[in-house]
This record gives sequence, C-alpha cells and structure tokens, in this order.
Amino acid sequence: LEKGFNGAILVAKNGQILFEQYKGYANFITKDPITEHTPFHLASISKTFTGMAVLKLWEEGKLSLDDTLQKYFPTLPYYGITIRMLLSHRSGLPNYLYFMDSLWDKHKEMTNEDVLNAMIAHHPAIHSEPDKHFEYCNTNFMLLALIVEKITGEYFPDYMKQNVFAPLGMNDTYIFSIKDTANYIPTWS
Repeated sequence: LEKGFNGAILVAKNGQILFEQYKGYANFITKDPITEHTPFHLASISKTFTGMAVLKLWEEGKLSLDDTLQKYFPTLPYYGITIRMLLSHRSGLPNYLYFMDSLWDKHKEMTNEDVLNAMIAHHPAIHSEPDKHFEYCNTNFMLLALIVEKITGEYFPDYMKQNVFAPLGMNDTYIFSIKDTANYIPTWS
C-alpha cells in the first residue's frame, strides 16, 4: 500500500452486509494487515455505547435520569447536575482533558477514579451553571462510566463486554483499560 485509505469499510442494510473491505496496515512497523478482527480506537464514538449502558440501567429501573451526582459521589463539589445533563452535555462541568494537564504526571496512566479524585481535591471551576447550555465535555461520560460501575459493582470494561458487546455479537470490541497497554497499537503508529 503506497498511499491512500487505511482502514475498514462495512456497509449493511437491514442486518445484511452489502460491502465489506479492509485496506492497509494495523501496524505500520510490523506491516500487519487490517482484518475483520483489528481493533480500532473509536475515541468519542464510544460515548454512544456509554449512553446505551446508562439507558439500559434506566430501563431496568436501576437509576433515574434525574439522579444527581451526589447520589453516586457524595463528596463531589458540583451540585444540581443530573445524569440527564451528563448524557446531553449540559452539565457545565470542566473538561478533564484540560484541567488534568496541570494536575497529573503525564508519564503515568490516568484512570477515571484519578480524575474523580482530582475533581474532589482541586474543584476545577465549572464552565456554566448546570442545564444552561450545551457544551461537549468528556468529563460527563467519564462520570457516567463510574456511575455504571457504582450501580453494577462491575468494572466498566467488563460490564460493557458482558452486557452490551457480547449480546450484540461485537466480539472484537472492548473498552480500553490499563491492562490493554501491552497489546495497544496507537492510532498514529
């Protein structure tokens, strides 16, 4: 492959695959080709799956969309923010991608719990009052993943695998975690 498309294309309609093709390398160093089992970093597309897990728990009666953050994180100093606001990016919370820059050693892996603890300890300023306007914020979905863990008692990647991905036949899909770093191939390799 000289230059051009590097990735996977799948077009389906009504559950039937109409077109499927894989081109390029999963790893440019080893020249391993992309196959139907190659994991791709989906980044923010994964928020859709986190939202799906939260709404599944809502359907099961395990949470209310009007539950506040304090129900799950009593010491978190941000009040009046509900699960509904997290899902719709209307929380007003600061984005951890920015405030953690000055609070975290970039040579260490950071977990959702680390971000939560930093928010409790350092209380970065909110961007707006809750439910005032839409502002895309990764912090919202980090907190939703922690809420799923609190409700289910399961590690978020394990819950997603057993309750979302496996039932949908998504056998090559997983939530990245620290244990995956040994086999991780960065998107930019």
